Amino acid sequence: MRNSISERFNFLKKLGGLPEPEVINEEWLYILKEETRNSILIEGFFVSEDELEEVLASGNPLKRNQEEALNYYRASKFLYGLSYENYRSKKFFFGIPLVRQTSKTIGEKGEFRKGDSRITGAKIIPPPGLYVNDWMAFFEEYVNQGFSREGFFNFLAKQHVLFETIHPFDDGNGRTGRIILNYFLVSAGYPPVILKGDEENKKKYYKALEQGDSVLRRLTEIPFSRQDVRNALEDMNPVLLEDLISESLRGSFDRILIRLLEEKEQIKLKPAQEVGRALNYSPDSIRTLISRGKFIAVKRGKEWFTHEKLFLNRGKKI
Repeated sequence: MRNSISERFNFLKKLGGLPEPEVINEEWLYILKEETRNSILIEGFFVSEDELEEVLASGNPLKRNQEEALNYYRASKFLYGLSYENYRSKKFFFGIPLVRQTSKTIGEKGEFRKGDSRITGAKIIPPPGLYVNDWMAFFEEYVNQGFSREGFFNFLAKQHVLFETIHPFDDGNGRTGRIILNYFLVSAGYPPVILKGDEENKKKYYKALEQGDSVLRRLTEIPFSRQDVRNALEDMNPVLLEDLISESLRGSFDRILIRLLEEKEQIKLKPAQEVGRALNYSPDSIRTLISRGKFIAVKRGKEWFTHEKLFLNRGKKI
């Protein structure tokens, strides 16, 4: 899966790189809306597509779920604008003030908790409030040291596990952590990921976090030790979360790539079955290839669309 992401990233660079995250850009708008709906759904707040459209147009939420959606949308839009400037200037900016502001923008206090915390349904117990500032100072240092190193997806997964383990705020840690995850992706020239919030995918997400935080569990109930946490992160192998990020990223990549290819290369998409016939693949085979990321493809309505030239395994240049 990560190989197909690398190929998509290279295609995007050939097409001029990541387009600016403007809401007038249809694909960016779609990603922002879907990320908003799914991220708050992970936290138990459901908002339909129509309801989200309505609250974005009015700016006047009438219910709690609408307020959560509007706050998340505004926060992600603002943060991705900042991260795009990182990408464009090739200068990475990150610090605790940005984390606090993200928390405030989603409607929380932005202040680190002073007391202890428990995560409902999770095996890990976050560190006591007494040590949150130490853990977050380490988190800031870890991000700034790790962002430009090799193994970017390994870094993304580890920092997300670390942040969610620390659980620095009284509330909103999941939403804040997912926006920060996407802040790093956009800063590096990738589109944001949409981590699905339905029950099945939420279980995958929590399982992936649990796999990563298993090495940090014993450290959250004792006084903070920078070296112990660093050693634990080196031992961590968050492969489930790396795969989940890569899988989720592919859909965002394909939406942006296809729009650029349609505009810049005049490629006209075809129904996937028609492409399959042209390449001597059965309908089942073409669907399997698309599901494995072998084609750059997009679903419009109930049907997949792609093109013969978007078959990544054929070695053809776009």
